[in-house]
Amino acid sequence: MEENSFVVWDEAGKTAVLVDPGCASQQELDVLETFLDRNALRPAAILVTHPHFDHFAGADRLCRKYGVDCFVCAADQALIGQREEWAKLYHFTIEGPEGTFHFFPAEEKTFRFGDIAVQVLPLGGHTAGSTAYYFPDAEAVFVGDTVVKGSLGFLETGFQETLEHIRDYLLPLPDDTRIYCGHGAASTIGEEKRENRFFKRSEALGKTQ
Repeated sequence: MEENSFVVWDEAGKTAVLVDPGCASQQELDVLETFLDRNALRPAAILVTHPHFDHFAGADRLCRKYGVDCFVCAADQALIGQREEWAKLYHFTIEGPEGTFHFFPAEEKTFRFGDIAVQVLPLGGHTAGSTAYYFPDAEAVFVGDTVVKGSLGFLETGFQETLEHIRDYLLPLPDDTRIYCGHGAASTIGEEKRENRFFKRSEALGKTQ
């Protein structure tokens, strides 16, 4: 599926957070685990922007190996139960159990894993619980499939709501903040403000009353 998986880490403490580990094969898992081992990184958590199979196929194994939880917005909890169906359809294996998932409420605002601070930004659009994760110290935000460079992703839960969430949660970020999407190339907040017509439409909505 050519999905982007990410590792964010604190260089001093070697604590790491994995975002959307869509490792659907042994080879892909080996690449990720080798990177972690080579850099002496200790995963503290897995953050999933939304639980479509291509974004969390490797989560169970990684949770067991490193003893961490996988965080998913509670609004998307029902999607986890569809993973075996999707695995059969796309001919790959997802290993259980499901007990490694931690479903956080939509009102959740922040996480902290060691010295790594994360702001939780609801986006919706792609799924009801689609979530962006902003790492202020890394000057980076991970937006899943709600946003792609220059446009929006495939929306299932409402166009207007997505524009409002972009206005309220992405537009206020510094222009040099890097945007990492679930598929395709990276961008910045400033570039999307200039080039993405949906960001321009979001900006024109005005402030929430």
